[in-house]
Amino acid sequence: MILGTQYYRPPFPERELWRSDLAGMAAAGLDTVQLWACWGWIEPEPGRYRFEDYDELLEAAAAVGLRVVISTIAEIQPFWIHRELPGAHLVDHMGHAVRSSPRRECNVGLTPGACFDHPDLRERMGAFLTALGCRYSSSETLVAWDCWNETRWAVHGDGYLCHCDATVESFRRWLAARYGDLDGLGAAWHRRYASWEDVVPGKQPGRPYTDLVEFEAFLTFRAAGHAAFRAECLRRSDPNHPVLAHCGKPAVYSSGMDYEQAVSRGNDFDLAEVLDGFGCSHFPAWEKISTSELGTRIEATRSATGNKPAWVSELQGGRSCAGFGVWPVVDPGTQQRWVWGAYGRGIKAVLFWSWRDEVFGRESSGFGITGSDGQSAGRLERLARTGTALRQHEALLDAYRPDAPEIGVLFSEGSCQLDWAENGSSAEQACGSVTGWLSLFERVQLPYAVVDGHRPSGLGGIRLLVMPWPLVVPPVMAAAIVDWVRAGGILVTESELDAFDERGFYRYPEDRPMASALGIRSLGRRSLEDGSTLFVGVGADRAAIPSAVWLEALDAGNAEALGTSASGDTVATRRRCGAGFVIALGTFAGLGYSRARHEGLEAFARGAAVLAGVAPAFTVSPADGELLQWRSGLSGRSRLLFVTADTSIDHVIVSGGRELLGDQKIWSIAEGSAGVPRYSADRFEFDVALSEDGIAVLAWGDLHA
Repeated sequence: MILGTQYYRPPFPERELWRSDLAGMAAAGLDTVQLWACWGWIEPEPGRYRFEDYDELLEAAAAVGLRVVISTIAEIQPFWIHRELPGAHLVDHMGHAVRSSPRRECNVGLTPGACFDHPDLRERMGAFLTALGCRYSSSETLVAWDCWNETRWAVHGDGYLCHCDATVESFRRWLAARYGDLDGLGAAWHRRYASWEDVVPGKQPGRPYTDLVEFEAFLTFRAAGHAAFRAECLRRSDPNHPVLAHCGKPAVYSSGMDYEQAVSRGNDFDLAEVLDGFGCSHFPAWEKISTSELGTRIEATRSATGNKPAWVSELQGGRSCAGFGVWPVVDPGTQQRWVWGAYGRGIKAVLFWSWRDEVFGRESSGFGITGSDGQSAGRLERLARTGTALRQHEALLDAYRPDAPEIGVLFSEGSCQLDWAENGSSAEQACGSVTGWLSLFERVQLPYAVVDGHRPSGLGGIRLLVMPWPLVVPPVMAAAIVDWVRAGGILVTESELDAFDERGFYRYPEDRPMASALGIRSLGRRSLEDGSTLFVGVGADRAAIPSAVWLEALDAGNAEALGTSASGDTVATRRRCGAGFVIALGTFAGLGYSRARHEGLEAFARGAAVLAGVAPAFTVSPADGELLQWRSGLSGRSRLLFVTADTSIDHVIVSGGRELLGDQKIWSIAEGSAGVPRYSADRFEFDVALSEDGIAVLAWGDLHA
């Protein structure tokens, strides 16, 4: 277990503060400090590395008992990079070489720098990473490498990237591996090419889908390859320490930004596969992230890492800053709910950004745990308490794994890339459809997992699967889902299932292999009606659910019609498929829900869960995931329960099957306390008094197993 903080983004804080600050971290209960190792700072001249400040920081950290995570910031490139590699610039979609500059929050190098695909750049970057690994491979205080910060590569690009010769050649090689040869590509793209030199990436959104979605898919693939390259450079020189990385936001939220294509920073599942773990940044107060959204972001990372460690690699330490303004403070209790909520979801490391307020650029005056927002004393006191609990119960918490969820929400990166190809600045419709369903399951307190569209193994243990915005479904996953339904799974799919292939070509309803196999036949899109609400049957009840974008008329055939539009079209059906059921919704209810919470869709989801036989191990009341969140799982032969709640709630009621508790005593291992259990037939119930911060962390069973 790790509880730590980011400290050094060179050259700040300055040297005279280091030893007192590191001692302060240890006194505050932190056990780890993270340092930014910026390429542009460490190699000021080609081939000359300066490690003296990192040597001193590691020695000072060890002296007060702190471990160290080194974050390798190879994307902040040296000021000499373009002089040494004049032909390695990134090139934007208009054919212009990108002029690099210092990044707006980092003073010591250039971004975006030279292109990752250029062989000379890879050689120089690899030499830097290898030298860094060699320097600290034998360090007793080093605990891990974070090899790529927020998987950034196009910051300050000022255009869609990258169209340089090296990237275009890499794109063509990827296409050749995908389609075999030029004739294979031509057949797939429905074009006739005379030479590979005529094959180029899509230029910008709003142009033909094929060139764009294929280039987006390449960029997603390329991100995982680059992460593997960084990790291999470090592993060659340091086989002793794990190598992780982290994203700025999970792939399910990666709808595109600032000239960045959807999912162009990589798919978390791909990235975690080539690393020893993966993490994400979270700044809830700054980005106005709700309680439920923070839960979805952490769950998305946990889903992607599987059995590997999942980290909260950056968590907001103090009041944020983005230029000249005043932003919300971070109060101590809320921050500790973030921390314990993350640990309850199986997170193994929480690293704050940062210890001191920043002093450079648009982030100056913000983010410090010890920062000047009037809350630092309380934050430090609460951190010390948390650190003590982690040390006392480290083995128990480290072995903890949340119960495996039985609900899955499919993430198809191809659907997001298709949406971006059409809409440009954001794939908000596709991503919003996914995150809407994730938020819903958070709020109704039904644990879930994100299932990646390229990994059928993610269906293992899932009983209810939701397919938001399912316009593109990879064939391997389509076939696996059909088999899964026939074996007894319950599928809820939104509109236009399988309507486009992976190259962005539309299929007529009768030509959609997955939809046809499941007995779904579209009768075409219809305009939304007034009110944008549908009434859909849920068991014996009918629930109003939101609609968005369009309505799709469905051929009821031998299916049960669950809902009709005002004009009489069937817009929701349920049909048996083997031992399972398929519920088809002729709209994008998840997207509608992402725009406004909707009790009707929550009732529909609960009904679908009942149909699938999904029942959480516990119920924790009050059952509103914006006010209260919980997770439970096993640590050896012990069961742990984590509860975090708004401070307007001072106690909750936990109930479940008697076999989950038996006659065992309930212990408080960090915060809160449990009352005496009450038993009724095969059920138990007990009250939990929450701490003043709205937290309870409880355990029962063999706590020493």
